[in-house]
Amino acid sequence: MRIFITGATGFIGSHVAYHLLEAGHELVAIARNPGKTPSLSGHPRVRRVAASLYDFAVIRENLAGCEACVHVALGWGDTPVSMLETDTRATVFLLQSCVEQGVKHFIYTSSTAALGGFWSRMSEADPVRPSDYYGATKAASEAYVMAVGARTSLRCNVIRPVYTFGNPVVPGAPTQPDQRFAQIVKSALAGEDIRVKKGDGTQFVWAGDLARLYRAVLDSDRSREVYFGLATPFVTWQSIAEQAVRLTGSRSRVVAEGAEPSAPCIFDLSKIKDHFGLEFGSAEHLTRHLEFLIGER
Repeated sequence: MRIFITGATGFIGSHVAYHLLEAGHELVAIARNPGKTPSLSGHPRVRRVAASLYDFAVIRENLAGCEACVHVALGWGDTPVSMLETDTRATVFLLQSCVEQGVKHFIYTSSTAALGGFWSRMSEADPVRPSDYYGATKAASEAYVMAVGARTSLRCNVIRPVYTFGNPVVPGAPTQPDQRFAQIVKSALAGEDIRVKKGDGTQFVWAGDLARLYRAVLDSDRSREVYFGLATPFVTWQSIAEQAVRLTGSRSRVVAEGAEPSAPCIFDLSKIKDHFGLEFGSAEHLTRHLEFLIGER
């Protein structure tokens, strides 16, 4: 299958791209800098296209002949209008171009931020009530994805990741942009106190497992579905910090501050298990990621 992909030079996108290549697919990957991640550029089943999300004519042209589109890239803005222009508009154009060019399947990368808040038990059926512009653009784009899926023959699905972590998928590929893991390791190696909030954590998902979900959705005949992309265990930052201390042999203290939450905020992952037989853990990959960051220091 020939797949058009955005964001392949980013962290999540690079894992998705390599997972799809391992499955035998061909990729058409747009990037502002085609020289980034040369191992991807040099792959015989990758056609790199120098373009941004806003080079609409180039995108429309290169969607021709593609059977699927996996949209991972994110536009960014600091105001409602700039977020609309840089992210939502680009997503809607991509959707419309897929319909015009006869693409069969569209997968949109949203976020749990579309929900707007966390509570004791969350499912994909809960209403979206975004509380920031990032969540708003994700919720708005989800709505367009569902509408296009209802009014056209394009199969449209949404994946909502939470905190995604992991090592670079290949040497030279990016790691996650959030620096909390790296900062914990840095403090542990320096013997400094590591301060965290009591009970603060989430269902961290390894990027390689998240990529498996993209492939499962791509290979299915599902349409107009939303899927959480998370691992099952709830893991606290305190436990991650304590593991970093053990792995480094550090004398750092892990100081948990604030009030203990009454209960963790848990995402119900029964849907990806029921639809695809997927259930992800995180312990082994968290250890490997900490060991990688320690080695980098």
